[in-house]
Amino acid sequence: MNAVCWPPASLLGRLRRQDAEALLGLGRPVSYPAQLRAIRQGDVAEHSLLLLQGAVKIVVDTERGRDVVIAVRGPGDLLGEMSTLEHRPRSAHVLTCSPVQARIIHSIELAKFLARNAEVCLAVARMLSERLRSADRRGIDFVVCPAPIRVARVLLDVVQRHGSYTASGWETGIPLSQTEIASMAGTGLSTVEKAFRRLESAGVLTRRYRRVLIIDLPGLRRFGELPGEIP
Repeated sequence: MNAVCWPPASLLGRLRRQDAEALLGLGRPVSYPAQLRAIRQGDVAEHSLLLLQGAVKIVVDTERGRDVVIAVRGPGDLLGEMSTLEHRPRSAHVLTCSPVQARIIHSIELAKFLARNAEVCLAVARMLSERLRSADRRGIDFVVCPAPIRVARVLLDVVQRHGSYTASGWETGIPLSQTEIASMAGTGLSTVEKAFRRLESAGVLTRRYRRVLIIDLPGLRRFGELPGEIP
């Protein structure tokens, strides 16, 4: 596999072919079944995961005992690198949404690799910057946007980062329940259900088990009050 195969927004998708192949040469292969906790919040960070196949969700345990889904990740993404590079406990769980193939890279090995590969180090920095920008945008959306708009923006974000186009429309690419979408949008399940019904009635999307098919992507952008690409 080379850089051309990877989603453009992923770490591997940002790299030149030779840099991607060098990163893929680190660590050792590992497989996880669906619904497994691959990384546990609070654990000492001794390794990172380079995701090759499958999808995961990033989940945080809150002080009130509620699990919150804050992001999803797919092929080509690097997981757990922040705690690894900062030598701090894990800040979130990584739960597999589907069977996963990855490479497990020891902290020291990753740090040494980044120290001698400026282009990869810069790509990691840009990736982290975009994640922080996305988190900032979600925080602003929570203050200024009604819940149905936040639901649409979550769907747009997932489709643009992980989706694939088919003859029937855009597949989200990652299996997410409505409860998980509600968590990412910072709203309740009933609000997601109402938003989905409105979007279905407008011919914007159709639902499948743990998947959403976007039939009218410009219509979804309009619903989310984003006429163009998410900045």
